[in-house]
Amino acid sequence: MSPAQNIKPPVWFWIAAIFAVLWNLVGAGTYLADVTMSSEALSNLPEGQRNLREATPIWVTGAYAIAVFAGLCGAIALILRKAAATPLLTVSVIAVIVQMGFVFVGMNAMAVLGPGAMIFPAIIIIIGILLVWFSMSANQKGWIR
Repeated sequence: MSPAQNIKPPVWFWIAAIFAVLWNLVGAGTYLADVTMSSEALSNLPEGQRNLREATPIWVTGAYAIAVFAGLCGAIALILRKAAATPLLTVSVIAVIVQMGFVFVGMNAMAVLGPGAMIFPAIIIIIGILLVWFSMSANQKGWIR
């Protein structure tokens, strides 16, 4: 048994790890809802939003998938106390920055959705960065191995 296996994380580690799993489950659910949206539901969107969705390149949707599923796997790795959490959460943050960056800069989504539409993507990126930091800190303290 390695020394890292003997170091028990504090209760707040488990609270943060459970939050990470729940947060990423919501992201995965949102992704699945987005990619399985029916043509009827798509036609009910405001024209600007519908045009943005229809113009989104497949690679951006792929970055979205990588972001949510790498994040979910990274969060699960936290719960399992595995050091793989850090690289998985890092990939997730990079993918979400690529995805959101292209949507808001490359596709000029802010012109369609307004500046307020930047708030939630910013929160997603900040939480992602905090989860990477948390996993790195947990690794340094021997809470994950």
